[in-house]
Amino acid sequence: MAYSGNEVAPPPGLPRNRMDESWSSTAVTVGPDEPQGDGRGWAKYTAALKNFIPFRRKPKVSVSAVDDVGLWGTMFASFITSLVWKAHKNKMTFSDLGNRSPYDTGEHNANRMLRLWETEVARKGSKRASMLAAVWRFVSTRVYLATAFFAVTLTCYFVQGTIIIEALLSYTSATSPSLWYGLALVAGLMFTELVRSFSSGIATAFGMRTGTRLQVAMTSMGYDKVLRLRSLKDKSVGQLVNMFVNDCFRLAMACQQLQVVLLAPLIMFPVMGYATYIMGPWALLGCFMIMLFLPLQLLIGAHIGKLRRKCVKITDSRVRMTSELLNSVKLIKMYAWEKPFSKRIQDLRKKETKLLQWAGFWQAMVVGIGPALMTISSIATFTAHVMAGNDLTPEQAFTVLACFTILRSMLMITPFAVRSVSEAIIATRRMKDLMIMEERKALTGAPSKANISVEIRGATLAWDRQEKTEEAISKENHDADDVEKTVAQTQEGDALLAVEKLFDINLTMFKGTLLGVCGSVGAGKSSVISAILNEMRLVKGGVAVEGEIAYVAQQAWILNATVKDNILFGEDFNSIKYDQVIEACCLKPDFEQLPGGDLTEIGERGVNLSGGQKQRISLARALYADKDIYLLDDPLSAVDAHVGEHIFRQYIKDGLRGKTVFFVTHQLQYLSDCDEVLLLKDGRIAGKGPHRRLMTMNAEYAEMIQNYLDDEGSTDSSDDEDFHVTSPPSPIDPALFLRRTLLNRADRARLSVRSLGGARRSRGTAAPAAGAGGGRKFSIHATPRLVRRRFHKKEREEPARQLSRTYSIRSNHPAQHAIGELEPPPEQPDFDTERQKEEERALEKGQLTGEEDLEVGSVKYANYTNYIKFCGGYLITFLVLVQFLLNTGISVFANFWISFWLEQGDGSPANGTNSTQASSSGSIADNPNLNFYVIVLGGTALAMVVSIIIKFWSFSKVTIVAAYRFHKRLFQSVFRSPTQFFDTTPNGRILNRFSKDMDEVDAQLPFQLNILSEQLWSVLASIISIAVVFPWLLVAIVPISVLFYVAYYFFRSVVRDLKRFQNVTRTPWLCHMTETLQGLTTIHAYNKDEAFRKKLNRLLNQHTHAFFMWMMSGRWVLQRVDLLGISVNMTTALLVVLFQGTIPASQAGLALTYALQIAGVLQHLVRITAETESTFTSVERLRHYIKGLEWEAPEMIKDADPSGTWPEEGSIQLLNLSMRYRENLPLVLKSVTCYIRSCEKIGIVGRTGSGKSSLGIAIFRLVEAAEGSIYIDGVDISKIGLHSLRSQLSIIPQDPVLFVGTVRYNLDPFDAHSDEEVWGALERVHMADRIGYLDDKLESAVVENGENFSVGERQLMCMARALLRNSKILILDEATAAIDSETDTLIQTTIHEAFEDCTMLTIAHRLNTVMTSDRVMVMDDGQLSEFDTPRALLTNKSSRFAAMVKAAGIDVTKYITMETDDVTVSEENSQQASEADVECTKL
Repeated sequence: MAYSGNEVAPPPGLPRNRMDESWSSTAVTVGPDEPQGDGRGWAKYTAALKNFIPFRRKPKVSVSAVDDVGLWGTMFASFITSLVWKAHKNKMTFSDLGNRSPYDTGEHNANRMLRLWETEVARKGSKRASMLAAVWRFVSTRVYLATAFFAVTLTCYFVQGTIIIEALLSYTSATSPSLWYGLALVAGLMFTELVRSFSSGIATAFGMRTGTRLQVAMTSMGYDKVLRLRSLKDKSVGQLVNMFVNDCFRLAMACQQLQVVLLAPLIMFPVMGYATYIMGPWALLGCFMIMLFLPLQLLIGAHIGKLRRKCVKITDSRVRMTSELLNSVKLIKMYAWEKPFSKRIQDLRKKETKLLQWAGFWQAMVVGIGPALMTISSIATFTAHVMAGNDLTPEQAFTVLACFTILRSMLMITPFAVRSVSEAIIATRRMKDLMIMEERKALTGAPSKANISVEIRGATLAWDRQEKTEEAISKENHDADDVEKTVAQTQEGDALLAVEKLFDINLTMFKGTLLGVCGSVGAGKSSVISAILNEMRLVKGGVAVEGEIAYVAQQAWILNATVKDNILFGEDFNSIKYDQVIEACCLKPDFEQLPGGDLTEIGERGVNLSGGQKQRISLARALYADKDIYLLDDPLSAVDAHVGEHIFRQYIKDGLRGKTVFFVTHQLQYLSDCDEVLLLKDGRIAGKGPHRRLMTMNAEYAEMIQNYLDDEGSTDSSDDEDFHVTSPPSPIDPALFLRRTLLNRADRARLSVRSLGGARRSRGTAAPAAGAGGGRKFSIHATPRLVRRRFHKKEREEPARQLSRTYSIRSNHPAQHAIGELEPPPEQPDFDTERQKEEERALEKGQLTGEEDLEVGSVKYANYTNYIKFCGGYLITFLVLVQFLLNTGISVFANFWISFWLEQGDGSPANGTNSTQASSSGSIADNPNLNFYVIVLGGTALAMVVSIIIKFWSFSKVTIVAAYRFHKRLFQSVFRSPTQFFDTTPNGRILNRFSKDMDEVDAQLPFQLNILSEQLWSVLASIISIAVVFPWLLVAIVPISVLFYVAYYFFRSVVRDLKRFQNVTRTPWLCHMTETLQGLTTIHAYNKDEAFRKKLNRLLNQHTHAFFMWMMSGRWVLQRVDLLGISVNMTTALLVVLFQGTIPASQAGLALTYALQIAGVLQHLVRITAETESTFTSVERLRHYIKGLEWEAPEMIKDADPSGTWPEEGSIQLLNLSMRYRENLPLVLKSVTCYIRSCEKIGIVGRTGSGKSSLGIAIFRLVEAAEGSIYIDGVDISKIGLHSLRSQLSIIPQDPVLFVGTVRYNLDPFDAHSDEEVWGALERVHMADRIGYLDDKLESAVVENGENFSVGERQLMCMARALLRNSKILILDEATAAIDSETDTLIQTTIHEAFEDCTMLTIAHRLNTVMTSDRVMVMDDGQLSEFDTPRALLTNKSSRFAAMVKAAGIDVTKYITMETDDVTVSEENSQQASEADVECTKL
């Protein structure tokens, strides 16, 4: 059966994860013995060398399109050609990309990278080992090869830019030179240009593929490491995801820049030498001015880096806070915290954009100062040379200018390359930080005896201290040496960084034992489970486990997959076994309610399920896994009483018979049925043994049980028919107390079955227990129930199609315990097409997550206009573009002025017509107007500097304003969306907009627009300048321009679609990685590491395949456009030769200078234009959310909102209320009508999924009513603003929500209360001592999801938060489910005291918490089944509530013997108020 993880819909052609998929990777796995492994000799290079065969036949068996091509195919990226045509026709799908090369997959490269790293560690040790050295070994061979080709590129660049250009300029000045010599120079120029183009293409292609391999290797290896970690320590989920996304991407980019770092500085020396040879020592002035640009760049780069580091900290905080808001969006909406949190986000955003603006300005200066610096340096050089009395010829001037162009090009790319490599080095150190983290060590020791499953001997165990929050995130950006030092200190001082939680634990669990575990909140119950799972640090002692483990976490970890996939969890499907499991977990009624049955897709974190449903699916997963040891961490807290009884009987007692079960519970009534009981207190074992013995020998345990039974009302009734309360036995009378406990448990066991409506074979112990009571009278209506049970005795003994102790799944219990104990037969293949069609329909009907919108065709014009609008409008945008044009015009003017100056010579009149020599006679140093020419050049240089500063400041300002507005509108649009949007959209998909897409708009898009504007005007200026000299060039320019446009037209389609594929395929693997990090403990427990690893590799391979093809599509067009640029060069050079003697040498030099620029700029112009359009897909995605999302109702409605003191009374009336969560789904509330009086305490009970929590959702208007109305103090809440409503209500949610920060921040996020008030709230929820023990008290850190507090402690903190809010209406949604009964009793007292003057709705599975309510509301299938006082319902023989109470084993006598007068008065008041309110409503 398939397992479908947390994914979004793939792009067309990419298969969705359906039920027929396999967990295994679809990518080809290459073992270590394959050609690309680390084998010895040339054999390992066999496959790679095939790409160097010039003309290669297509292999008979195709491996992949990339591996099938030869030298020319690699150089021209010919495998992209078929995609270009399909993309042009808007028919390209993901499957058209072809197979991923087996040599580029995550599995193969991660294995190779891991072997190299392990070799490095073996040689130097983990502390001294260098990840950089391992990475270098991984890429060195291919980098050397790419460097060799790049050396050829630079050599050709030098030769054609210096020697050949100088020869051509000398040719123009010569008298009657040989035409053949000129043509030979043109041929030489063409040859060097072609060799340069081809070698550059090969070097770049190799760098791209090497980078992709390194990226996928590091990501896959890092993920594999995370799966092996014992704990994440101070690393958050966001930090790890950021590492895998950004750091691994930086490594990939650095692979394309390594050859530049190695060779670019070397080419500068021969260029400087040749310039000196041509002009003399004054050439060094210009060279040094250009060289000074390098340290200037480094200084600016260091400043940019500093700004970026500050910005990254703020960005991390912003994205983390946004992620928290997305994870807690329901709580944020219910507390009406959108505006305060939005203000916090926007404040961070303002700081971020301020830094981004300065970083963008200096970044633009680095890019734009290069061309200006060449003009300024040439002006300074030529002026100094001439003013020193030297002559300056056109050959000298333009040859030196060509040398300056080469220097400038090298200096422009070198800092970026150095920065890229530097970031990669830091990334390797961060990766090392991860790779040397402590791994989970397998428990090697075996229990001392064969019949023992779990044995803990004298063990003290600790959790790693987690104190880093924002400071830790900021430290991530410090120097890598500090990181390594910190890691080393961490490893050496683990004991200091660990917090001991369990002390001197001695625990032995024999096979087949059911061990009940109890204790107060924070006693260490879950920690013992973690110790068995090997998730804690063993300080001393030993832990031994024998057998496979199934684990049910206290907070269920649910995959974004179908219900069925969550249960199967990668196991093979067996229908009999599956049916037994869902019966044991009481899931069949839920399947009937879900739109697609068990094929309904579950949203992220189970957003479309109730807490009980999530927990029972987690239980079903464990039971279906059929393991030896079951660790159940309070699994019954989230389910109602009769479902809990059903699960305990049929699941724990029957289904897990013969299994070793560690059963943590706060439902103490089940402990007497456990084989043994473990009592924990303050991290130590306070008692262990059978329930009977602990009741007689352990006063602390006996007192806890007595208090619980007193709270539950579990006292015996008298033998009389009257409802009389007998005094409970004294605590010092354990025998009588135990007898009472056992009798009540037997009573509850019998009473539970009828309420479930299911038959179960009787247990041997039940009848004697019942019989022991003789003529004993049980709770009310017990005798008729017993009569019915005896009447159906035979029916109960019939084999039922459900799990029982005799049909245990793979039971290890001896055969004599049961007769006919059989394995379910294996499932036979099913070829029923009708059933398959039915499953497909159910799957489609149950699909929750909508497909991610994938636009087709060109980026819509509206996206560009929207960006212009956010920049400030058309006028502002036009003025900025004019500044670019003005700056380019100044540069062109400077070059023409130099040419004109050279033509004037000494200023004497020309001696002939059309004579090159005549126009340049004499030395320009002798020109009488020399100072005039120099002043004009100096003014030009000054104007250029001023225009650059103005241009880039205005450009950075308008682009960052646009980015700020996009984020503000995006945030507003997303968080004003209804909860339906968040239920059907994975958080990873939304966060992708706020992180990656927003980063594209923040930094990448302005950078690309800057370069695009520069190069667009540069190309136009070059063509115009050449055309002025050679008008005939326009004849060649026309066809070249047509070919250029055709190449761009086709390229823009493929690069745009590949960019979309890249964006869409990024979300699934990010979601899968996030989901994995959140469920590591469960994955470890079920030993599913390999399955999750394979899935990550499959998703990662899809993404990197799209990424690689996107990069190679750039090579496809660049190689072809480069040839067009070469043709312009050749045409210009040919015209220079053919028109020799008819034009001045200065003009010929100017034309050649611009022609050489075109070859490089033209291809970059095409690439940057297409990449800018592809980057605009991020604008497209942002705009889709800004314009396309539906909004909730208005926050404020001016004329309709009530006064600020509303509600003054707190009365609630539901009138014919019906509600559904989404269109086409069934109603979850059906015509509910009731009236709740002011300050009334209402208990809401019902089966899981009956609509209890939906009532709260309707009151808060998280989902609008389908029909009917809700009135609060007579105000129809559908007519008022959402903020006006929600800000006056409070809720304590079922799943406690804590934010990263401090304790105080979580209790009072907006500093509305004093410390005294906060401590008072903590005191009232009995958390003051717990917080007081912490070192930093209220300022103590709360880590992600509050993981450094137990679930019960988190619930108490949420309750303290509600106390501070002090609203008139309060809803408690299972607020004390994870709290022990003793603390629960104290909390209930606090609740009734603190909220005495408010209306309180309590949703509870613990029925004792609603027994003291004024009235109880019983929900059943979305309908209000019963609504009356507890007394009235309990005395009603047909009451559902009474049946539920009896199923829970609660003796009701003390609840139904209230003062008759009080009850009568209360009921009369209730009736009068209800009638009055109905009349008011009718009016």
